[in-house]
Amino acid sequence: MVADRLQQWLLRLGVAISAVLLIRFAIDFSKEMPWWLAAPFWMLVIVALGVGAANAVSAGSGSLAIARRISDPKRALLIAAIPLGFLASSLDCTGLSVRGCSPFCTFVKLAWIPLLVVVCAVYFINSRRGWLPALVVMCFVPLLPHCVCYNVGNGWWIDRMGASPLCYGWGFVVSVLVVGALRSGSNLHLTLAVSFTIIAGAFGFFVSHHYLHFPW
Repeated sequence: MVADRLQQWLLRLGVAISAVLLIRFAIDFSKEMPWWLAAPFWMLVIVALGVGAANAVSAGSGSLAIARRISDPKRALLIAAIPLGFLASSLDCTGLSVRGCSPFCTFVKLAWIPLLVVVCAVYFINSRRGWLPALVVMCFVPLLPHCVCYNVGNGWWIDRMGASPLCYGWGFVVSVLVVGALRSGSNLHLTLAVSFTIIAGAFGFFVSHHYLHFPW
């Protein structure tokens, strides 16, 4: 019960942190980018936060029983979205380079994301109650302010904190969406659609940013 209660509060905290990161990012993005890029960006932010909040509200206790009622293909896709979201965020920042923009960024890329893959695989195979709270806690770690890449998204944070927590922000948002859906057993298709839209967008940005130098 303690782990379950902790997970509920972490999920709610995750939605709040997601809102702060995404809204700040959307404001800064709108100031620097043309409207035809800013408009769909805002739409994705609003939809992601709406689905995240809905999942958090409907996520009650008894996540183990709910998880077992979700079909294996849907569970596999939902769980896989967590490391994929963080991987896409990592590629956005560092590209295919082994080293990140800071030592902590390198640690997340080379050690923490692979560990997330292992924990996600274990949770899929054995959805015991303790694995999901552990996964939730792990998803908060990449938010430690560490990114020193000064760009549209990070600039506001670096000016005030010296480093930005946004680098893995979209990956964190995906994890909040997924955990909420796994706990509640609701909005599964919508969660999958939003999560993989974010992941596809992040992979698209990786290609356009690192190889086409667009939008910056």
